Amino acid sequence: MALKKLGIVSFTVLSFVLLCGCIKNKQAIQLKKIIDEKEGQTTAILIGEKGMESAKLNYLIEGDYDRALLVVDQQETAFNVILKDLKNVNVVGIKKGKELQQAEIDYYTALKKLYLFSKKEVEQQKKIEQEKNEKKFRIAIDERYKLALDKQRLYQLVYEADDKRNRIKKQFEVENSL
Repeated sequence: MALKKLGIVSFTVLSFVLLCGCIKNKQAIQLKKIIDEKEGQTTAILIGEKGMESAKLNYLIEGDYDRALLVVDQQETAFNVILKDLKNVNVVGIKKGKELQQAEIDYYTALKKLYLFSKKEVEQQKKIEQEKNEKKFRIAIDERYKLALDKQRLYQLVYEADDKRNRIKKQFEVENSL
């Protein structure tokens, strides 16, 4: 009789442990799904054939700087939504969940800064094209060069954040058997 009770208790404990593991694994799967969705949204924004970045470049080619700047504002809104969604994901109880969430937030923040930097570039180009004074024109050209250096630093921050994000994502997948 005691052996039978021990078996029932063991079975109950084992079932509970397996159930908790399944729930946590479902949470990890859900987190991965959300992250994949955000990556898809970002791809559509930045490299989609009819995405915002493509629209912005078309406006720049046409010399319509004001409309290009409006697209940059739309990109900012889209990035803000992505970041908000990532911040609102519940990662409690997910192995490496908090670390992955933070790495994703850091990556998209860096990417947002990089793509919103184009606002400064567009405004500078607009200034260059409108400048009539030769001295001010040369100063504006020099400022554009400085912007290129600043943008290069932003790219480096994106590369670093992406590298960290990928390392943590791999750890997350291993920890959660995904």
